[in-house]
Amino acid sequence: MNLAPFTAMPTVSRVLVPIDFSEHSEKALAYAVELAKGLGAKVHLVHVYPITAYAAPPLLPGPVVFAQFRDESQRVFEELMTRVKRDYSSELTGSLKEGVPHVEILRCASDIGADMIVMGTHGHTGIEHLLLGSVAERVVRGARVPVLTVPLRDK
Repeated sequence: MNLAPFTAMPTVSRVLVPIDFSEHSEKALAYAVELAKGLGAKVHLVHVYPITAYAAPPLLPGPVVFAQFRDESQRVFEELMTRVKRDYSSELTGSLKEGVPHVEILRCASDIGADMIVMGTHGHTGIEHLLLGSVAERVVRGARVPVLTVPLRDK
């Protein structure tokens, strides 16, 4: 077998880390930061919050609730950025997006020129997976760069 075309490791200079503030994404973030340090890469965090529905039926949250949710997401995201910069001393950038998570993650990867995406996976199976879907699965299917998924469970 001729491995000559694979002798050069692709350069990874920017790692995108989608974060949803869960334990899963925090584990992936720690993994990504250490990986980026070893590669001399920069880390970019992205958090995607849901699309605002201003014409909501009476039983669904309206614009005021969505604005509060956006503001709280911004506050938590800024706290996370500060903590990561302090704890990991890593070159870090970030963005907060509104929209469908897998769509915005893929768009962000393209926009920042990510060479790799590192993200947590919740490991949903069965009916839970059917009902909730998988953001990680959709990112893997749509990504144009390698995606490293980090499960919460240690084997």
